[in-house]
Amino acid sequence: MGISCKIIEDLLPLYIDGVCSEESKEVVEEHLSECSRCEDMFRHMKSTCLPKQDVDVNLNEAEALRDLSKKWNRKLLGAMIKGVISTLLLVGGMLLIIYIFVGFKGA
Repeated sequence: MGISCKIIEDLLPLYIDGVCSEESKEVVEEHLSECSRCEDMFRHMKSTCLPKQDVDVNLNEAEALRDLSKKWNRKLLGAMIKGVISTLLLVGGMLLIIYIFVGFKGA
């Protein structure tokens, strides 16, 4: 065995997902044919990993949550702006009423 089991352990997730290079794929396959321990680990990892469709569903759910979060943040910002404007109008109106009925006594 030319490649250590530790390196194969690092490459197995990439090999299972099919995203490793052709050279890495050949090295992993050669090592798995020679090493029963790594082959057992490969079978275990392959049986416990999520199916691709579950990963796609999770990605779609995450995207939907991001969209919902953006909408909620926009609504929250709009509510805060409305609150600030309402407060300014209320304070301005009260000051105007005080000025009209009480008068301004300047120095």
